[in-house]
Amino acid sequence: MMKFAVFALALFSVPLCSHAAERRLLPLGTPFADGAILQREMEVPVWGWSEPGAKVTVEFAGQKKEATAGENGKWMLALDPLKASAEPAEMRISGGGGSAITLKDILVGEVWMASGQSNMQWLASKCDVGQVLQKQIAERVEAGEEKPPVIREGKVTDYFATLHPIEHASGEWISDAGNMSAVAFAFAYRLHRELGVPIGILNCSFSQTAIQAWTPREGFAEGEDEYTKAIYQKILETDPASPEHKAAWEKFYQGIEGTLAENKQLVAAGKAAKDISTKTPGNMSGNRDATWLFNARLNPMIPYAIKGCIWNQGYANMGEGLVYYNNLHSMIRGWRQLWGRPELPVYFHQFYCPNQNEWDFSPSIGSTAEMRMGTWLARDIPHTGMASQIDITGAIHYANKTLPGQRLALHALKNQYGKDVAADGPMFKSYEADGDKVIVTLENADGLQVAETATNSKSGLAIPTVIPNGEAQVKLFHLAGEDRVWHPATARIDGEKVVVTSPAVKSPRGVSYATGGVGNQPNLYNKHLLPTTPFIQYDNKLVTSETWPDNPIKVAGVVPDPNAGGLKEEYRKMPICSTQFRENAVLQADKPLVIWGSAVHDWGYEAKGEALIHFSFAGTEKTIPVTPGMREWSVTLPAMKASAEPKTLKVSLTIDGELAREHIANGIVIGDVWYVGAPADLPKFADPGKPSGIVRMMTRKAKGSSFERPRRFSVATSTTPAPDNRFASYWEDATGAAAAIGAKLSSGADRPVGIIFMQTGKNKGEPDAPLKEWIAADCLDMGPSLMDDYRELAGVRPGNEFFDANVRRYIAEWKKYWAEYVPEMIATKRVPDGVPWGSYPQLASSITTKASQTHNVLVESFQPATIKGAIFISSPDLASAENAAVFGEQMGALANSWKKRFGGDDFPFLYTMPAKSLAPGISKPDAIKGASGVAEISAWDDPGAILGLAERAATLMGGNRQ
Repeated sequence: MMKFAVFALALFSVPLCSHAAERRLLPLGTPFADGAILQREMEVPVWGWSEPGAKVTVEFAGQKKEATAGENGKWMLALDPLKASAEPAEMRISGGGGSAITLKDILVGEVWMASGQSNMQWLASKCDVGQVLQKQIAERVEAGEEKPPVIREGKVTDYFATLHPIEHASGEWISDAGNMSAVAFAFAYRLHRELGVPIGILNCSFSQTAIQAWTPREGFAEGEDEYTKAIYQKILETDPASPEHKAAWEKFYQGIEGTLAENKQLVAAGKAAKDISTKTPGNMSGNRDATWLFNARLNPMIPYAIKGCIWNQGYANMGEGLVYYNNLHSMIRGWRQLWGRPELPVYFHQFYCPNQNEWDFSPSIGSTAEMRMGTWLARDIPHTGMASQIDITGAIHYANKTLPGQRLALHALKNQYGKDVAADGPMFKSYEADGDKVIVTLENADGLQVAETATNSKSGLAIPTVIPNGEAQVKLFHLAGEDRVWHPATARIDGEKVVVTSPAVKSPRGVSYATGGVGNQPNLYNKHLLPTTPFIQYDNKLVTSETWPDNPIKVAGVVPDPNAGGLKEEYRKMPICSTQFRENAVLQADKPLVIWGSAVHDWGYEAKGEALIHFSFAGTEKTIPVTPGMREWSVTLPAMKASAEPKTLKVSLTIDGELAREHIANGIVIGDVWYVGAPADLPKFADPGKPSGIVRMMTRKAKGSSFERPRRFSVATSTTPAPDNRFASYWEDATGAAAAIGAKLSSGADRPVGIIFMQTGKNKGEPDAPLKEWIAADCLDMGPSLMDDYRELAGVRPGNEFFDANVRRYIAEWKKYWAEYVPEMIATKRVPDGVPWGSYPQLASSITTKASQTHNVLVESFQPATIKGAIFISSPDLASAENAAVFGEQMGALANSWKKRFGGDDFPFLYTMPAKSLAPGISKPDAIKGASGVAEISAWDDPGAILGLAERAATLMGGNRQ
């Protein structure tokens, strides 16, 4: 294995140098660096910057060309067409004042641009390209069966996303095959084997990016459909020279001013102030919005001479459906316009099939199926082609990338290099109904056969395996009659046609094939082992979600999911009840009980129509109208006696009488609820054994334990309820430290005990959360040492002077951004502040403190729930020299903040603190209001103090334990 690793390194890697000092004197266009590959047999633009008016000379391959720098310092010239060469050559560029730079190891061959999201960016070493294909290549090279492939990859290295196009960016070329794009390497290798010339790839891809992000402004500008026009309107709103910009941003500023004025009245009336809207006009929904990635990672490469482009993307757009057709048109149109090549070849992938636990062969006109359809339809763009991935499956980053890359190469080999290869798999052409059967005619269907990719998916690059006489194994056809119900059908291959029948459909009118996906299931292929593209037709017309009358589509034997589509689908993640109020919850006895949750969609918008919250618990039923501006609902129930008898909580939302969200929590009992805040590292607790009664816990399942903003209704980032959300907190029988504490709390009591056990998390070597991170932002003024943190966070909390001042700063920075920053970027084609991902004003940009961040995750969604008491377990980090002096003051602030925000009444607050022997400078709280208790820790690895504190908590419960 070591022999291969060393050999492969020698085979695929060459040292490429840098010229930082020379580049500062004579900057070159991004692609021009050591190790570059230039396009053969066409003019090769070369560009850079010098002093205005300076003469610049470029010498390469016997040519000597000159250019004069313009007023902005930019110069450009074109080398005459070059012949392919794998012999390293030098390119010398010399400018005014004696400045010069020599690029080394320059080759000439074929250059293609590769773009997309993470499956294009994905490294060869992390999938079958590096783990199988490149090993096979190395073995053949070592055996003398082929020469080492000459493949290199160039990319932008310092910028990722900008609002407007830039030209000044750094670039590099690598020849380490394992660190190249897997799809692009597979594509390039197939070209290299056929052509025998160096292959260069411009890698312009990045993860979690939509197709719109890689589309230039020019591509949207000429769109004639309303969808594309709407995107272009947003782009105009971020062009400070346009009237659309002025109108949109004046409205934005006025809206903010109106909210500030309204807040003064609300605060004066004792009501909650409103947040301002920070939803800005234009393509400003983060730095992955339309054009941003193109502007930073692709525009600096233009107009580098290339043969064509390849595209692999889809995950970020799989929810948008057919408009992928519009987006492909916009992107390709824009690329061609900026390269000045109306016939620039562009080959794109059709989206693969993400893993399914059980393959569903039903027809689909869902968004993912329609995205594939839109991709197929986009073949109407001249000089393009589609490579199918319908028979590729896996996780988000599927492992089999060799086959998809090589299928893209087939289009290039056929159309650009005149090779006699087939590039397309079978595609729908027409069908006719003949009695009880449908005869489907396919294009590119010579040698029609059945095959599957499962057999070779791990070690054989997913090359399809033929299944002789395998028609019966194909489960992908469906027929529909007059009732529009789709029934599974069987297929018989008849030359380049397929005869489809179903005993359940006597007079078929529609036929569907594989619209729900194929993956590694048996599928139809032509003799070149290229798969059949999915299709769905009815009455000889394309079936789409817009034209089909049934939603959901009706499939025989399939009971529609009642939550799919409509309001139930839209509101499925709405946190209608906050974290505590879930299945098997323990709720507090003997006190007025507060139950609460969200009254709006999980994205925060209000329902359109009459919205009502319907509440039912323990004999109490209420209907709560959701009024304008109402964000939360709550019900306060009379005190209930402790009981282990299970109860059911039902809360639902209806909009104009239609059910939108329903939450049913069974197994709820009434007893004593304790909130326990704990550090990441705890001493080991002995197993207390099986409790005599009910002792349940709710713990953090989410990965993180801190966040900048409050998670109002969920400990996890997602509000998707369990069991569909593996990070959601839920009630379960207590274990570990919670069980040991619960055993003490429940000792001698015949009543359920619930422990909300929220423990921080941290990386190795990091300190645990300090006390100020456990305190809510609006309570930080309870401690003098926390006032700076309070003022800082008050700046993003409406209804106070600090917020108003911060908003004024926010508006002023936006105005300056449009008056200075953006015009400078447009004029210079540079990033003014050098920020790699782009920058723009933010309301919270002045926030540096981490105060309240643990509270935001571990506490926020439990307040103002009713509890019996709270226990806080101190960590060794709280005894550090930095924290010890303020321990007492901040522990007091924590206690008082919890007493204020949990249920609004007094309750016992108990805590541990290190003894003087552990923390000589530790200070003690002296301002905790109401009941409290403390246990000193003399050894951090001894749980005794914590258990003693729990025993003390049990005695504080007094008469309620009867």
